[in-house]
Amino acid sequence: MKLFNYIFALGSAALLFSACESNLDKVVYNSNTAKPAVLQTLKQNSYVLNQDNMQDGAFTITWSKPNVGYQAEVTSALQMDLDGKNFANAITLSSTKTDSTYTPTVGELNNKILSMLDNYNMDLTPVKLAFRVISTISNASDTLVSNVVNTTVTPYSAEKDYPKIYVIGDYCGWNWDNTQHLFSFNSDATYQGIIDFGTKAANGFKISGQAAWVDAVNWGLDSKAIAPTSEASSIQLIASGGSGNIQAYSKRFYRFTYNTSSLVLKKDLSFTTLSIVGDAGSEVSGWGAKEVDMNFDPKTQRFYADVDLSNGEIKFRIDHAWDTAFGSKTDGLLDSGDNIKVTAGKYRIYVNINNPNNMTYKLSTKDYGK
Repeated sequence: MKLFNYIFALGSAALLFSACESNLDKVVYNSNTAKPAVLQTLKQNSYVLNQDNMQDGAFTITWSKPNVGYQAEVTSALQMDLDGKNFANAITLSSTKTDSTYTPTVGELNNKILSMLDNYNMDLTPVKLAFRVISTISNASDTLVSNVVNTTVTPYSAEKDYPKIYVIGDYCGWNWDNTQHLFSFNSDATYQGIIDFGTKAANGFKISGQAAWVDAVNWGLDSKAIAPTSEASSIQLIASGGSGNIQAYSKRFYRFTYNTSSLVLKKDLSFTTLSIVGDAGSEVSGWGAKEVDMNFDPKTQRFYADVDLSNGEIKFRIDHAWDTAFGSKTDGLLDSGDNIKVTAGKYRIYVNINNPNNMTYKLSTKDYGK
């Protein structure tokens, strides 16, 4: 009986080893039989992007998932570059383990194309784009490369003329030619923007619908009402030639929202400095040990700074503190999200936070040092 049990145990072990060996055979990656993703041709040969539709989907890119012959964790990255560049400076639009479609918004795609044109030192022009999917397998060193599909896209300039109203005050010498503005980004009664008062915000300002003193659109304080508190979050204004100056604020930068129907002025942001912080080189290091304060151009309402970066990550923050900071979940667009990955290079970095619904950033090698 002992001999039989011993033989039976040996037989079982051999069968188990054989089964394991068979299972291992099934999961060996074979580069000769693995099939990459297949991109479908886009529905149109060309697309024109419209800034008025920046939140809409530009188009949908669809691909079949790669087939490696067994159940494996596969990560597929959708890449974009200019046609003919052999994906030398490819931009990754999406990286996924599950999805097989991607729909960039008009604004997102436009920002990526503008960044790409900057990298190639090209002016704004219709561009023929190339797309492909690169798939990596968890337990294999190979990458699978899909076919390439093309389409031509006409981007729009990031600059646009919006309806505007005037912020006039001591900061500009009460001179209409030197005023800064709030803008209606949706062409409605809501106007928003960043105003740089320097050191003179507390000296007073008013808001006007025209570059002239017209009573019907001369917005200021009601002298009969209780004076607003310092740094008030909102102030009720009146339209009158006798309205008073607004003197409730004392910092340098303010992002205001003003409604020309309700005549309510709201303070969205108030700060003295916007800076670049991170771990991307000697100028921007230690997540606050060294950071670069940004300049402000009131004509474009953009902050900017020239920086020499190494590979790393950055964010933008207000007044050298983490109470208000901006990262990015989507390339080119700012939110309160992730750190922004950067590659080594000399950049002029632009930040635009005047429109809270479309805050943007841009890294330009072409503009560095200008």
